[in-house]
Amino acid sequence: MTCYRQAFKFALICIILLTNAFLDSTNNIYAQNITKRVRVVSGGSVSFIFKSLVEYSSGKTLSYWSRLNIQFQDTTDAGGDGTSTGWKLMVRANSSAIQSDGAAADIPLSFIHIRPTTLIPGTTVTNIVLTDANQTIVQGGDPGALTVTGEIVITYDCGTTTPLLGREPDYYFVDLIFTLAEIP
Repeated sequence: MTCYRQAFKFALICIILLTNAFLDSTNNIYAQNITKRVRVVSGGSVSFIFKSLVEYSSGKTLSYWSRLNIQFQDTTDAGGDGTSTGWKLMVRANSSAIQSDGAAADIPLSFIHIRPTTLIPGTTVTNIVLTDANQTIVQGGDPGALTVTGEIVITYDCGTTTPLLGREPDYYFVDLIFTLAEIP
C-alpha cells in the first residue's frame, strides 16, 4: 500500500487596529481611545500532515492548537466609557481556496473548520467553516471603561466533514487573518 504524505500549512496573521476620532453634536472633534491588540502566544503555524488512508478519509483535528491573547478597551479622553457596544474577534482566509504549492488543484476553504474557546467572561463563541469573508468567532459585550483581556484558544479541523480521499498529495497553504474590532 502506498502512503501519501500531504501537508497543509496555515500562517496566522494578526491585524491590530488602534484609535478612531469622531465629531460630537456640536461638530467638535474628540478622541475615542480604542485599544485593540491580538498577540499570537503559540500555534502561529498550523500544519496538517496526512500520512494514512484513515487520515485522508476521517480528517485531522488539531485540538487547542493556537493561543491568542487579546486586549480591548474603549474609553473617552476623560476616561469614561466610549461609544462601542462591545468587541468581536473575526477570522477570514486571505484567499478564496487552500492553494496548492505544486500542480495539484486547490482545495475549497470549506474543508477547514475553526472552533474557538475562551474563559473571558460574558463572551459568545461561534464555530465556523472557513471562508474568505470576515466571520465573528468570539464576541463580548461593552466592558464600560474597563479593559477586556484574556486568551482565546483555537481548534482546527481539516477534512473531518468532507474526506480528502482523491485529493492529490502536495503542499497546500492558506493565510488566516484575525481581526479584533469594536462593535459600534
